[in-house]
Amino acid sequence: KNSALSSRPESWNATETDFDHPSFNARLGFRPNQIWNFGFSASDGAYFRPEAEPTLPRGRGIGDFRELVLGQDASFAWHHLQVWAEFYEARFEVPQVGDANTFAYYFEAKYKFTPQLFGAFRWNQQLFGNIDTGVGGKARWGQDLGRIDVAAGYRFTPHTQLKLQYSYQQQTTGPRDTNHLLAAQFTVRF
Repeated sequence: KNSALSSRPESWNATETDFDHPSFNARLGFRPNQIWNFGFSASDGAYFRPEAEPTLPRGRGIGDFRELVLGQDASFAWHHLQVWAEFYEARFEVPQVGDANTFAYYFEAKYKFTPQLFGAFRWNQQLFGNIDTGVGGKARWGQDLGRIDVAAGYRFTPHTQLKLQYSYQQQTTGPRDTNHLLAAQFTVRF
């Protein structure tokens, strides 16, 4: 890939960055049987765009500030039950600050009550580490977030499906802002 995982979409085009600071990505997977899947992923690359170069400390370039992401995933499928989990640790090397770390994960389960009717539940959370404030202290560099999604779906035919979903998101540090989302989705596959 020609740019880091967190890079902006305009960095994804190979003609835009000419692979000047490519990222390196790898994934290993292990499937011990039909029920279980396990995986490990890693990515390392510079995450700044060329326009950031003038703002960097003297003598430092875009390639000196990197993003490292490690990921682990597992899935389980047995009869009508499917369960997934993924965990990600990311470290950003930030000018004048040092390392900014974050950890994110989710657990998801789906159960088919009938061949047409299913229910799903998902728990997501992202936790942010502390960084130096520059005045001798430490501060969290982002607001921790938690989110719960609950959904029900019905497959009318092999090509049509209706899904209803409710999501609740809360910042678990800071002002404790909450968001509620109710969504309906009708899918036609062709």
